[in-house]
Amino acid sequence: NFGPGCHSYGNGSSEEIDSIERLLESGEQVLALFCEFPSNPLCRSPDLKRLRKLADKYNFLIVVDETIGNFVNVRVFEWADIMVSSLTKIFSGEVNVMGGGLVLNPQRRHYDILKKFIEIEYEDLMWREDAIVLERNSRSFRERIHRINENTVKICDFLSRSPKVKKVYFPKYIDPEIYLQYKAPEGGYGGLFSISFHSYLSSQQFFDALPVAKGPSLGTNVTLACPYTILAHYLELDWALSYGVEPGLVRVSIGLEDIDILLKAFQKALDAIC
Repeated sequence: NFGPGCHSYGNGSSEEIDSIERLLESGEQVLALFCEFPSNPLCRSPDLKRLRKLADKYNFLIVVDETIGNFVNVRVFEWADIMVSSLTKIFSGEVNVMGGGLVLNPQRRHYDILKKFIEIEYEDLMWREDAIVLERNSRSFRERIHRINENTVKICDFLSRSPKVKKVYFPKYIDPEIYLQYKAPEGGYGGLFSISFHSYLSSQQFFDALPVAKGPSLGTNVTLACPYTILAHYLELDWALSYGVEPGLVRVSIGLEDIDILLKAFQKALDAIC
């Protein structure tokens, strides 16, 4: 709607970066490349260093959304021109305020023009009471992230050992050789993962029996699950599947609950699979 179009590379794999490079070599001009680190819902991690080299060579912007990884866990700002994050999610965690953040990298060649553009175009519409609540919620951000990291690794390792689970999509298992290049020294793998099952029925049975909050968001202080593909891509299931997002995919965002309670909850859901 705002330009001549876009090219979609939904996997962010090295093969797709090869394709991007060929596209650029052909003379195609690109304004910006947008990516997540890691991605939602399959937790894939693009090679930002390689993308940075292409951006510098062909003069385009890299915009990285670090919401899923978050800046306690990953260090991606160095490779971006613009870093964005949803402050509605785990930065707040309380599900009682909305906000977003955008940071310009002063080390990049387009910083001055981007800064000038934002100074002209930006309209501050954030209500002061929202800002107060967001700041208050964020005070425990680092401590919450460390606990969520620990909980999520234990849950994912537990699920990965079950023969009833087809695959767990989690940065520890998906593109770990790339993710680890950007993981902060004190960071972990985050609180988001997705699960695929051997049948759609198994997915339904698991999801219906899982005794946690259900909803389409993520990054809450309580564990939240959703049938991701059905909610996000119901009218384009074949398209989603072409990128590996199965119709029965269950996405989970782990919270701050006691790990024993969480393990029992996921065991109950597994037991419901016939």
